[in-house]
Amino acid sequence: MNEIEKPCILIYSNNANGLILKEILAGIEEEGIPYLIKNSEDKDLIEITYQYAQISKIGIALGISNNRVVVHFHKLNLLNPIIDVELKLFEKEKARVIGNNAARLYKVMPFKSFEENLNMDYLEYIKEQVLKELEKRLSEGGIK
Repeated sequence: MNEIEKPCILIYSNNANGLILKEILAGIEEEGIPYLIKNSEDKDLIEITYQYAQISKIGIALGISNNRVVVHFHKLNLLNPIIDVELKLFEKEKARVIGNNAARLYKVMPFKSFEENLNMDYLEYIKEQVLKELEKRLSEGGIK
């Protein structure tokens, strides 16, 4: 069996941000749906994700290029993906929810909300930035 013939979410990756990809994959795994990652350098993220959704045995595909994420379903119009967002590096939970929701589409379950975890991600990002600045100042001779 060709690996693309397996029932799974097809994921197109073009220089995907590693942190975002990791969280999306974790979200898909939490829902118990298999996935297959294909790396490529095609330029049109929506079009390639749409094409992957057409050949996916479960009709769902994700496209990730740098920080941009697209989720497409085979029954939708090419220009109307379910999700098309640009994620910031501190939006780890949002990336995980995108993975959850891509899998929930196949399971015909309600989508998880992006909003409930957004503030915690931002607070975590601020905390990380403050700690980095403190470490930098300590390594430069201390805090004055």
